[in-house]
Amino acid sequence: MRSVMKAIRVLIVDDHPALRRGLKSLLSSYPDIQIVGEAGDGASAIQAVSQFSPDIVLLDIQMPELNGVEVAQRLRRVAPAAKIIALTAYDNEEYVLSAIQAGASAYLLKSTSDETVIEAIRQVHQGKHLIGPSLMDPVLKEFQSLARAHMQQETGLIEQDLLVLKLIAEGATNQEIAKATHWSERTVKREIERIMTKLGARNRAQAVAEAIKRGLV
Repeated sequence: MRSVMKAIRVLIVDDHPALRRGLKSLLSSYPDIQIVGEAGDGASAIQAVSQFSPDIVLLDIQMPELNGVEVAQRLRRVAPAAKIIALTAYDNEEYVLSAIQAGASAYLLKSTSDETVIEAIRQVHQGKHLIGPSLMDPVLKEFQSLARAHMQQETGLIEQDLLVLKLIAEGATNQEIAKATHWSERTVKREIERIMTKLGARNRAQAVAEAIKRGLV
């Protein structure tokens, strides 16, 4: 006897009734998706999650009083099993990063195609994370920045060291580096030796190669 696959239980949260109706109409045409409830504000959303135990919460970010980011933060504590898809009209970098940091598994614009929304629900239900193509750049930049900060902490290099490495990578001489940093050439030589030691490099070229490999330059 073949087992029947359970439908993905979805809760729709948006303060615009017309949009909720549109999403309900869209989702109800897919047999593998079940709409278990809806909410028009953040407080109601938290109550609805407790009541219906959805697999997926389609969550608007910009709502009055308790916004989507605050809802996501609370749900991460009280209902960690519920996966969140932020569905919003805003492609603001701050919203994107805040939603992801708050625990959203996906961030999609409301202008996203119906097929993309459905596929996002299925993939997030399987444990994947998704971001709309137009939103990738700010997120990647943020993660690169975090990775760079982590590597700086790991190596003990400071911003001035990274400037020196950047100048070396551009082919600057010790004299040119001294002019850019307002150091003496003797200080430049000493600082470069210190940087090489921190990166475990034997020469300037190897120091630059290590810095590039670690995403510091």
